Amino acid sequence: MPNAADIVVLGAGPAGLGAGLAAARAGARVAVVEAGPRVGGLCVTVERDGLRYDLGGHIPFVRDAARLEWLRGLLGGELVWVPRPVSSWRGGLRAGRYLDQRPDGGALGTPVRAPVDPPPPDSSAQQVLAGTFGAPFVERELRGYLEKIDGVPLARIPGPRPLRLMRDQAAPEGFWFPRLGIGQLMDAMAAAIAEAGGAVHTGTRVTAIDAAGGRVRGVCLDGPGAPERIDTARLVVSAAPGRAAALLRPGPPALTPLRMRAVCIVLLAIPGGPLTDQAWVQVDDPAVPAARIFEMGNWSPDMTPGGETLIGMECYCHPRDDDPVWGAADEALAARCAASLADPLGWLDDPSRARLVDVVRMPSGYPLPDLEQLAAAGEGARALMEVDGVALAPGAAVIEAVAAGEAAVAG
Repeated sequence: MPNAADIVVLGAGPAGLGAGLAAARAGARVAVVEAGPRVGGLCVTVERDGLRYDLGGHIPFVRDAARLEWLRGLLGGELVWVPRPVSSWRGGLRAGRYLDQRPDGGALGTPVRAPVDPPPPDSSAQQVLAGTFGAPFVERELRGYLEKIDGVPLARIPGPRPLRLMRDQAAPEGFWFPRLGIGQLMDAMAAAIAEAGGAVHTGTRVTAIDAAGGRVRGVCLDGPGAPERIDTARLVVSAAPGRAAALLRPGPPALTPLRMRAVCIVLLAIPGGPLTDQAWVQVDDPAVPAARIFEMGNWSPDMTPGGETLIGMECYCHPRDDDPVWGAADEALAARCAASLADPLGWLDDPSRARLVDVVRMPSGYPLPDLEQLAAAGEGARALMEVDGVALAPGAAVIEAVAAGEAAVAG
């Protein structure tokens, strides 16, 4: 690893890889530094018992021809079309997410009123959605799912959140996807960075950010083969801002601890063909531990080639022992998930046919979206932005995050 770079990128999730690739292709000397053993952050693909699965459903929401060509340039023929929009469940499968439903009964129809976008920063999701769809529709259709995902009352979820989900994370016709999982795209981006002359270093932690005099001067590292320090005048942060701000020297600033939303992803293998014809289903029923369910073979048949279908169930929770999801043993949680596939979902005739493949526990999936900690959630970002030479690439859905990384480099 060189001990000087034009740009150092902290984190190798989709935002960090997007920043590193844009910088390398622009001719900059760039080093992407990742503490984990592989690139991708949460966007990784695991292989076990002949099955491949992603850590959650990660859809590349492509919005324009240029981005599609960008994807094709990285993956070529390994990019497949998935003709299955995201669906939801209300006593049965139906087209469209919960946020795609409309009071007139038509999925993906026109809202009753156009929302104020962006809404006031202190507005709640309840206010924004009631002003758009009407309070009765929000109570009947939207509250259960959004509160199941985020774990706080709708009146405390920030107003911009549902608008962002509604606008930026829709795939009404289907979506493009890497044939062997989202990790294939992350690996292709890392390879493209190296091909363009940049470097990606996994298993390497940034231990300090030298910000003497209020400007970036370098980063200190700990990892195999890494120098003690890389001198740089530009730093792109694609990791959690609070964690990065804690590395500032001199400093770090005093930061308020954030409450986090956790997720347990339960992977179940079931003999035979697919249980549904869906790729990703949102579920608000409290009898189902998961809020999102993905059937990996419906994303790409090559993910489950061995005569089994693989169901992934994303169970959102609070990272506490008294939480009924987080506090459950893996086998007990898997049994509850399998039972819910039979009743109430009705997709599986006998829950005992389900075989536990994996339970992936993420105690810090994302900061709890809560108006009560909105100010605290911005402390780390504000501390970083006070340092000359720092740019932020916030995490989001895959392509949104990549675009944020590109924008951080361009800015």
